[in-house]
Amino acid sequence: MQKIKVILNRVVFVIIIIFIVLLVIESESSIRNFLGIELKDEVIEQNEVQEENIKREKVEIEAGFAGNINIDNSKMNIIFFDVGQADSTLIICDNIVTLVDAGNTYDGKNIVKGIKSLGIERIDYLIGTHAHEDHLGGMSYIVDNFDIGNFYMPFCSSNDFSFYTRLISSLSNKNIPINRVEVGNEFLLGNGRLEVMGVSNDEPENLNESSITLELSYGTLKYLFMADAEIANEECRTWNDVDVLKVGHHGSNSSTSQEFLNQVLPEISVISVGKENDYELPKENVLERLENIGSNIYRTDLDGTLQIISDGEKNEVVKIDVSFDG
Repeated sequence: MQKIKVILNRVVFVIIIIFIVLLVIESESSIRNFLGIELKDEVIEQNEVQEENIKREKVEIEAGFAGNINIDNSKMNIIFFDVGQADSTLIICDNIVTLVDAGNTYDGKNIVKGIKSLGIERIDYLIGTHAHEDHLGGMSYIVDNFDIGNFYMPFCSSNDFSFYTRLISSLSNKNIPINRVEVGNEFLLGNGRLEVMGVSNDEPENLNESSITLELSYGTLKYLFMADAEIANEECRTWNDVDVLKVGHHGSNSSTSQEFLNQVLPEISVISVGKENDYELPKENVLERLENIGSNIYRTDLDGTLQIISDGEKNEVVKIDVSFDG
């Protein structure tokens, strides 16, 4: 009899344990379902906030840029986009549009918004100065979103980075060929003329040395765009005295030698550079050399997006407080 009681007690104990376990499982399931709903609602809310921020960002870029820039088609306009530690320059002359470089990958979508806000749908000359991400990263966005007249880039066969493969894919999808340029090639921009001053299609180990460098002539004025060309490029030729210099390689020590500056003697120097960048650019000795020749220095990290308006005899510099840094 005592044994039967012990067995019954054990059976009852096991049943109670099983019942408790089932209650816990059911409770956990309910909690999970509840949390799942809560988490799902939270994710939806976060996505809605993110989408709203993207819309607001787009409106701010478009309104901020278009609302603070005046494109006078009777004059030549050069816009140096503030794209952080990268490079992108828009030239509008007699309704002919040229874009030189397109910043880092996530700058591209912002550059598209800015250019479209000006009512531009076609880029006549699209130029990638060399195959580095801070110059070509956003280029696929440009190709995808505009009617492209001609695309130019130095020869590059060994680049397998994602930004480059995206660009090649975008060009292929629209059947846009890659054109090569040689020193002396010219592009007519209405009353302006763009001349290739330097390039290497030999695929140098240092891709900066393959940079397409360009001189723009308009009226009595000259503008020199040095991309990431280095001192080795500067020493390859003689240079004209210019009015505006787009400083090479973001103000690095590897560019803008004193011998080079003694030839070009720019009244205005523009440096495209990111705020508090890891490279500590522009370098102090480069700034000192520019100051010593009396050049007025403008920097995208300090001055934001910059517009130069020219009537062919004088330049006006306008600061636009809009960032395209993605």
